Amino acid sequence: MTRHASPGVQSLSDESAENTSQMPAITIIQPLDQPLGTRRLLSDLQSALGEPAFTRFQMASAFAKSGPLLRLYAALKSWRGTGKVAEAVFGVDHRGTSHEALEVALELFDSVYYTHEPFITFHPKMYLFDGAAAARCFVGSNNLTVGGTETNFEMTLCIDLKLPDEQPTFAQFQSCWTNLLPAVCPATKKLDKAALAKLLADGTLPTEASMRRPAGPPKGKGMGGSATRSGLPVKPPSHLPPGMLKGPAKGAKKGPKLPAAPAGSPVLAPTGVAAQGFAIQIRPHHNGEIFLSVTAALQNPAFFGWPFKGKTVPKKKGNPAYPQLDPDPRVNITVWKGRCPGAVAVELCAQHCLLRSQKRDQDHSLTACRVRAGLFCHGNAEEHGPIDRLRGCDPPAR
Repeated sequence: MTRHASPGVQSLSDESAENTSQMPAITIIQPLDQPLGTRRLLSDLQSALGEPAFTRFQMASAFAKSGPLLRLYAALKSWRGTGKVAEAVFGVDHRGTSHEALEVALELFDSVYYTHEPFITFHPKMYLFDGAAAARCFVGSNNLTVGGTETNFEMTLCIDLKLPDEQPTFAQFQSCWTNLLPAVCPATKKLDKAALAKLLADGTLPTEASMRRPAGPPKGKGMGGSATRSGLPVKPPSHLPPGMLKGPAKGAKKGPKLPAAPAGSPVLAPTGVAAQGFAIQIRPHHNGEIFLSVTAALQNPAFFGWPFKGKTVPKKKGNPAYPQLDPDPRVNITVWKGRCPGAVAVELCAQHCLLRSQKRDQDHSLTACRVRAGLFCHGNAEEHGPIDRLRGCDPPAR
């Protein structure tokens, strides 16, 4: 059987025969790579920003939050400090991009643009690097969010090209980005501080605090629709670099000063057990709140991210604020009533905040620590009821 190519379209066999020496090197970030931590786009971007061969970085993302930009902060500062160029186009549809993300982007990029057209959605995701002799293109489903660059099921093609030999191929990728600029696309505008303020004021851009899901059990199907975990060993996202967590607003009242770790306090050594959560013996507060033990935090500050940089918002005006993680984590907790009065074992799962015990099912507010990789046991939780494999994770990101 004779195979015919469409007019004007070169067949794959002909193209391969003519350009065998110029085939680009392609690797794939597969859907399971990010959840399992095998390979993540964030790490690939950090690596590319550190390569001397590249001198220009151009990206576009439908949605963005500050998390990835804060994790790339030092790399992008160093990149631009050596005279290299960084430019970005962001979508602002469906309140999926935060004010904080674009605020940080204005600091880190030479030029920042945003694209918005009523009734249609800006949805591309691409991250392009090039220099005199090489180019690297990441094209796929990854938004510039913690989920998109680290933990979500995503698929990304990474294409490495040799320049100038493969310049025609790279030019096709680059035109996808340059065609979004205002000179070609009237839906795109240059972002500056005045435009950023307007986008916040008119409700186009939400703050990240307003984007967090309210506490409570999930309703319906879909994302967060079930608290039952599959057993997939999801690796948590990377930690923010030191100093990247924002403290309370200027002029905010200081909460009570917490004690320093007493001299000689035991620091728990890693157990070597693979886990993504912790077990802790607790006594619930009279109003249903559960507070992290200060002793536990002081014994293992690295695990809990101590000292906390955020502050609680008092329910009653005039009450002091207390330290907490920022952003405030949301988790599932399952409580097994213990044999000792008031003693319970807690399983931290994901997605929402629900307290269950043998006596009652009732929603409670939760002040909890961040769940990180590793196993932490405080007190004698194993003596107070059945504890299955403990799991936990940060709130899912888009």
